[in-house]
Amino acid sequence: MPSIQHLLTTCVVARQVWFRLLQPLELTDLVPHQNERSFADWWRKMLSRVKKEQKKGVNNLIILGVWTIWKHRNACVFQGVSPSVNTILWELKDEHGLWCLAGAKKLQGLGLTFAI
Repeated sequence: MPSIQHLLTTCVVARQVWFRLLQPLELTDLVPHQNERSFADWWRKMLSRVKKEQKKGVNNLIILGVWTIWKHRNACVFQGVSPSVNTILWELKDEHGLWCLAGAKKLQGLGLTFAI
C-alpha cells in the first residue's frame, strides 16, 4: 500500500496537481520532487519561499490540495474511479469556491483561476 508521503508528494498525479495549483502563483519550481523526503518538509520549504502576505492563502491552498487529493484517492480505492488530474482539478475548483464563500479571504486573495 502506498504511503501518505507517496500520495501527497511523489505520486505523478499529485505532482501534476501541485504543478497546476502553483503555476498561477509562479511557484512551479517548488513542486514536490520524486525524491522528496517528507510532505511536512516540502510544506515548510514552500512557506519559506512565499511572501509574508501570501502565507495564509498558500497554507489554505495546500490544505485544500491535500483534502482534494485524499478524497480522490478514496474514490479510486473504494469506488473504482480512475486517477485523473483533471477530475481532481475540477473538484478543487468547486471546493475552492465553497471555501471562499465560507470566508477563506486569504485563499480568495491569491486570485487563482483554474484552467482545466
